[in-house]
Amino acid sequence: MYIILLILLVLSFLIYLYLRRSHDYWEIKNVPFQRPKLIIGNIVSIFLGKYSPANYISQLCEEVEGPYVGFYVFNKPFIAIKDPVIIKNILVKDFQKFSNKTYFNDLSIDPMFSYSLLNIQNILWKKVRPSVSPVFTPARVKTMISYAGTCGDAVCEYIDCKIHENIDLKELGSRLSTEVIASCAFGINSHCLNDIDSPFATHACSLFPKAFSGLLKGFTYIFLPQAVKLFKYTFLDASACSFIRKVITEAIEIREKSNTKRNDVVDILISLKNSTSSEKLGEDILLSQAITFFAVGHETISAVLALTMYELSQNKDIQFRLREEINEIVEQHGEITFDALNDMTYLHKVVCEGLRMYPVISFIHRRCVENYVIPDTDVLLEKGTPIIIPIRWIHYNPAFFDHPEIFDPERYNDNENVFNSDVYLPFGAGPRGCLGKRLALMLVKVSLTYLIKNYQVEKGCVDESKSLFGSCHTLDPHEGLYVKFTRL
Repeated sequence: MYIILLILLVLSFLIYLYLRRSHDYWEIKNVPFQRPKLIIGNIVSIFLGKYSPANYISQLCEEVEGPYVGFYVFNKPFIAIKDPVIIKNILVKDFQKFSNKTYFNDLSIDPMFSYSLLNIQNILWKKVRPSVSPVFTPARVKTMISYAGTCGDAVCEYIDCKIHENIDLKELGSRLSTEVIASCAFGINSHCLNDIDSPFATHACSLFPKAFSGLLKGFTYIFLPQAVKLFKYTFLDASACSFIRKVITEAIEIREKSNTKRNDVVDILISLKNSTSSEKLGEDILLSQAITFFAVGHETISAVLALTMYELSQNKDIQFRLREEINEIVEQHGEITFDALNDMTYLHKVVCEGLRMYPVISFIHRRCVENYVIPDTDVLLEKGTPIIIPIRWIHYNPAFFDHPEIFDPERYNDNENVFNSDVYLPFGAGPRGCLGKRLALMLVKVSLTYLIKNYQVEKGCVDESKSLFGSCHTLDPHEGLYVKFTRL
């Protein structure tokens, strides 16, 4: 009995020493860090529901001084990079040493997400990216935007039917973003705006995990991949993925049978599918790109559109000036076109400011693929070290942006930004930055143009006690963000 007790005490002491030693990692490297709790590390506040991971990282960066700060998830060391020069080195200059993300990646458990450009790794990423990048050329984006007119008419009909009501911007943004992506990029009529029970709207909204599920999946896929491996769950909703996959597959079949072309995503998928190249991509990889493009596009456009509209409802002078520019440019061009949108300089400023205040991704992440010494320091980041880039904290840092809590499109003048462009990261940066940035911007712009041209937008019933930021890693505005529309 005493021998067993002695063995248990020795084992407990050894475990304690191991955990304590693992929590000395950043101190040994002379990296500023937040003192961790034994076993759980620095994530007590996340487990207790006090902070989302994004809010915790912002608070961590605010509290601990220095160009970087270390923290722990259980006994695993992470480092958040705060200095713009180091960030640029990691994302751009020294990209080859940080070419992978920290997402859980296992083709046997979650092939859809593991194959996607969001998560794909190493040599396969280098093979897939150049194959799908032609989707987002200026010429192809211009063609896709030309199909947005029907979406503009549909959203006006949707709002006119609710003109005397408070309209939920989250629902409006979700339905409109689904409509414009489906129509412009895939040539599909989703009926999201004229059918309240549209299955397309339901599945598009549930693709990315939300609320507690979103918090749990987002946290474990980035910070605790062992949990994903143990419980074997997927990041994107399986039912929604199945629905979108079926719809896209049918669109490809119809396009092939009719032998028509729209110069959109479906045409690129057909071209890649029928390629005779030795580098030909498999069907699962192609459909994974299409589905994740749809999912990410929906999240980006719906959230940015909803929250930018919210800011315009709060800032009537900005809304008035934007409407004046829209009316003037549309009159010059005769209709809302790609070229007209490019001529709307104030619209561009408004959208840029919306993306600064409400970055779709609160932080981005990379993993060291080989040992790396941070320039001008003696800090060695060892192979496998997870790196966090705190976008939201950067965008709200008064050292980088004057009065960051104020919606101010004039931060972006016509010739040069009045801030260091290295700290403006709504789409990330470098080779693993958002490939669909150009299309996403244009779809947000065309949606805003139809709304502001046709309606005066005023603040409705909003619960001021709620944060405009959701609890997930991605931007997820809360429900009940209401505005009132008045026809012009």
